[in-house]
Amino acid sequence: MLNGVCSWRLCGLILLSVSATTAARADTLISVSSPSAQAANDFVSWSKLGPDATLLGASFSAPLVVGIVPGTVTLAGANSVVSVVCAASPCSWKGSGFTAADSLLWTSDTGNSGNGPVTLAFTTPITGAGAMIQANAPGQFTAQVQAFDGATLLGAFTVLSDTNGDAIYIGIQDQTGANITKVVFSLIACGPLDLSSCTDFAMDTVNLNVGPAIAFLSTHALAFGVQPIGATSAPAPAALLNTGGAFMPISITTSGADSGDFSASPSSCANPLPPAAACLLSVTFKPTAGGPRKSSISISDSALDSPQTVILTGVGTAAGLSPTILPFAPQSVGTSSTAQTITLTNKGGVTMNLWQIAILGANAGDFSQTGSSCGSTLGAGVPCTISIVFKPTATGARSATVLFSDDGGGSPQAVTLTGTGI
Repeated sequence: MLNGVCSWRLCGLILLSVSATTAARADTLISVSSPSAQAANDFVSWSKLGPDATLLGASFSAPLVVGIVPGTVTLAGANSVVSVVCAASPCSWKGSGFTAADSLLWTSDTGNSGNGPVTLAFTTPITGAGAMIQANAPGQFTAQVQAFDGATLLGAFTVLSDTNGDAIYIGIQDQTGANITKVVFSLIACGPLDLSSCTDFAMDTVNLNVGPAIAFLSTHALAFGVQPIGATSAPAPAALLNTGGAFMPISITTSGADSGDFSASPSSCANPLPPAAACLLSVTFKPTAGGPRKSSISISDSALDSPQTVILTGVGTAAGLSPTILPFAPQSVGTSSTAQTITLTNKGGVTMNLWQIAILGANAGDFSQTGSSCGSTLGAGVPCTISIVFKPTATGARSATVLFSDDGGGSPQAVTLTGTGI
């Protein structure tokens, strides 16, 4: 029965050092240290090759899960095996750091050290790859991943395991685009008790980033309603997600006749945007004039449907009301409350015409206007007030609305009236 020599290792994953070679051309490559950071959209799953101890040839088709980009796996020789991580049964790999029952590619070659390194070549370029890897020897080891475009080395990274030699994750991504046609996983140093075994190691599922970038917008329109001139609205969210396999450079602008009335502040927004990552936008509306206002957010990126657009709309009003909700204390039926005031202010830069002030609603008869300093016009920056009295005609909750009709934009403006008859 096949038996790895990893059973003495303790569980754990500690990356003690990371180093990188210089890329051979202008591509920007980064090291990836976990499956979640790899954000893969396809996988090379060794379990698809057969059960524990399945013998493998020196070259075979990559057993992809999604099958987006066909590829081949090549080793130095035949007789490597599929190895299931213990404590599954049957199993043959006892190393710490792998997940129990995972199927590994073990580059064994009985009596002849091993068949590493492992080369994965793809018919269509990808943007990244990574996997958990562990030496078949006691003690610390150093793993390496190299990325190529044809015969051109784009870059390489090495990762040093902890002193126990627990399995580690090593991955690479090309931020420049889908330029990787081949990745090579290998060991460049291994345990001191068996320095000849650096070609004998195991690796778990290979996580692949398959391009291109794919942009997904959480919304294509944001409507802000009526907002006083010069006042900033509550923020509204929008998000751009990269659901593809490539890094996505982004540029965010607002455009349109009223673009100055809207702002989009990005947060948690890496540029370029990695696969499976989101760019969050906080959008606000601060009208500079009354009436309908319109703009748009334009996001230019490397996705095929670039740019993505979010239409922004809102209505500016010169009529500023305070308060917008006017509550009255409980009042005995048939008796009048103390008057309360509502202030209307012209926040615009020109005179505003005021056509009507009316009280409407199911219990409109319980509320009455008893005084007003508001005429038919209101100068720029000038306030006026009206007085409202509550005289309930029945017990229980009572409500109505005061409506101000004007040419300040967003007319009519409303103030909600509430009270309780007792």
